[in-house]
Amino acid sequence: MLVSNPRRIYHRELQILARKAKGRIKHIYLHWTAGRYGQAFDDYHLNIDERGEIYQTCNSLIDLKAHTWKRNTAAVGITLCCAYGAVLNSRWQPVYNGYEPTELQIAQMAAVVAILCHELELEISFSTVKTHAEVAFLDGYGPGQDDPDLRWDLLALSGLPVTKNLRPGGYLLREKALEYSKLFEHSKVLELPQPQELELLAA
Repeated sequence: MLVSNPRRIYHRELQILARKAKGRIKHIYLHWTAGRYGQAFDDYHLNIDERGEIYQTCNSLIDLKAHTWKRNTAAVGITLCCAYGAVLNSRWQPVYNGYEPTELQIAQMAAVVAILCHELELEISFSTVKTHAEVAFLDGYGPGQDDPDLRWDLLALSGLPVTKNLRPGGYLLREKALEYSKLFEHSKVLELPQPQELELLAA
């Protein structure tokens, strides 16, 4: 369901939100909405818009949301507001209809994962952080598995700014999240880059 006036939050508020859920969250699942930029949906706890804006669409990270089939308990759903009309071609490469995931969205999603994992005391790994595409392959409704309710969110993403080549989305996001996590540790500052700083990092 579309949320008409989602609440925009920043990293400090996200940290507080995560601290309140510490010990009650075991997994983080990464999605896209398959909607347009500027459209936030209530199925997820956090929506990330075109320029990296974070919108809170929950009261608490422990709220039960319908983001990932049979995996919603003790799980946070984070989504990118994008991918309206996206399809997979015959080589399993995404073809977008003008709403591709932006560099700022990808960077912000990785930063959000780093913050959540730090505050929730979760490792940044495949066991704790997965894209919906990765979950769908595990649970039998990914590309090539002949399920009519196919899901392939974030299956492949551009490796920008390093390369335009597509890379497996889960690997890319976890790698970026680990990089942000190291920034977190070295700077000893609780605040990770905000959208305007992410813009410089993505340039």
